[in-house]
Amino acid sequence: MNTRLGSLGGLERDQCERFVRWTAGVSVALLSTTVYLPPVYAQEPIALPPVNLGGSSFMDGVGGPGLLVREALGAFRAPRFTDASGHALPGQNTIVAFTWATLVGYMPPIKVLGGNWGVEVLVPVVYADVTTPSGSASTTGIGDFTFSALVWQAPPLVLGPGQLFQRLDLDVVVPTGQYASSALVTAGSNLWSVNPYYAFTWLATDRIETSWRFHYLWNSTNTAPGPAYEATSIQPGQAVHFNGAASVAVAREFRVGVAGYFLRQLTDSKANGQPVFGSQEQVAALGPGFLAQVGALEFVANVYTEFAVQNRPRGTRANAVVMAVW
Repeated sequence: MNTRLGSLGGLERDQCERFVRWTAGVSVALLSTTVYLPPVYAQEPIALPPVNLGGSSFMDGVGGPGLLVREALGAFRAPRFTDASGHALPGQNTIVAFTWATLVGYMPPIKVLGGNWGVEVLVPVVYADVTTPSGSASTTGIGDFTFSALVWQAPPLVLGPGQLFQRLDLDVVVPTGQYASSALVTAGSNLWSVNPYYAFTWLATDRIETSWRFHYLWNSTNTAPGPAYEATSIQPGQAVHFNGAASVAVAREFRVGVAGYFLRQLTDSKANGQPVFGSQEQVAALGPGFLAQVGALEFVANVYTEFAVQNRPRGTRANAVVMAVW
């Protein structure tokens, strides 16, 4: 990969290049609950489509020209679903989901506004098993694709004793996933989503870094909802969500740290064009993780425990990512 990095407050050039890779946007259900849950009860709020919750963590904002191939595995288990007040819904409500997502991105060595422009596409494959008082069901299939024709990596900036890396990405989620309106759980959400983000990494010293990714989510209308909604159309509300992480290098090729995520729905979801009051979702999570470099490969793993959950399943999430850049 071609890079143009200068000194970094004690972080030598070869160390910088060792960490430089294009961590392209993963804005669908990568390592999240990659399934769409119709309502458990008639009064259950309309669910947001899956988004990137904890799928990005350490060294996220660092990048540059190259071809990226990224494979990500995720597991999520929730032993309870919560209502608008954060209380557990009655009865047996559980979900177990596994995801495998492939992301391919390319960023040519051509300068655009001083930085580099690139494209990406992500394809998830999911398995989910759901149990509610209404019954049990499972699904295996291809989820909704995500693509972006506008990924822009800014040139690195000197900030204090370290250096700041930044990226902008306009991700669009396409309703290509398997969907059945009458199913208890489906791999696709049957709607379009726009999920742009801004990401940055601040390498404060040669050992310490912090990385953050801030998303906005807008969703189109699903015109074929299941009968439990008692509506001819539904539209999940708008939301913001972010991933945050901090790590320290304990060896030349190994980092350990803590990461987390937060999601908050901003507007009520709609049924037949009318707001559904009490439908807004929220979730927060924290947990440990590590990053390891082995030659041209990079491995990242995180475990998250969720809290402050409203109108969503509440559980534990584990992510594992391997990526290579040429």
